[in-house]
Amino acid sequence: MNDQTALITGASSGIGFELARCFARDDYRVVLVARHLDELKEAARLLHQEFEGIDIVLLPFDLSLPDTPDKLYAETTARGLQIDALVNDAGFGETGYFSDTDVDTEMAIIQVNVAAVVHLTKLYLRDMVARNAGRILQVGSIASFTPSPCQAVYAATKAFVLSFTEAVQHELKQQHSAVTMTVLCPPPTDTNFFRTAHAENTRAAQHPASAREVAEEGYDTLMEGGARSLPTMGAKVNFFTSLLLPDSMLATIMNNQLHPAHR
Repeated sequence: MNDQTALITGASSGIGFELARCFARDDYRVVLVARHLDELKEAARLLHQEFEGIDIVLLPFDLSLPDTPDKLYAETTARGLQIDALVNDAGFGETGYFSDTDVDTEMAIIQVNVAAVVHLTKLYLRDMVARNAGRILQVGSIASFTPSPCQAVYAATKAFVLSFTEAVQHELKQQHSAVTMTVLCPPPTDTNFFRTAHAENTRAAQHPASAREVAEEGYDTLMEGGARSLPTMGAKVNFFTSLLLPDSMLATIMNNQLHPAHR
């Protein structure tokens, strides 16, 4: 063990699990956070199978509940766990016209994708700044750069993550802190996202990137202290397109991507 601990939210599957795998490979103790204990146990089984002797802590917490970040921080503190790397990966979306979608679902999206990210970052960043050491990875999206009709709330939350991260990155430089913060902006990726968002049949879901490839590129950027990771050529193309085209055209492109593939 290298005596460092990484806490990863949304760690039971997808990009979160693959990021946990990256930390485990480098002998971090990994604290896996997700809603369902049975899914966390399966993730731990897979990690133990690949990395014998790795130290894994399972914490089933529901980040859609406003008091969860405080409870999670209290739990890691009570266990004597110093969090050297925080990964805010947990997040989900919903697909459909905003006038038709469910407001309770969208408020939960905002709670998980925005409020929990801010709250957890606040709690663990204070300790990192006090120690003058630590890393934080915020998982955004290529949707961070574009308005996305039919996923209006989800895309707005990811735009928030990008803006929030870049602002705090600047603050850390102003404080001459050794703590680093990185934003990972993946393209459509082979995870449970599209199923949860009821978007399995959309054009965007047809040729997803590998969750492992996305996670490994994001992890490398985090370890290098980089500000932003655009994993895969697809993410880079989407980003540069967002710089060249007006928002109205970008919205039309995204709208087309979130309609059924057979149309």
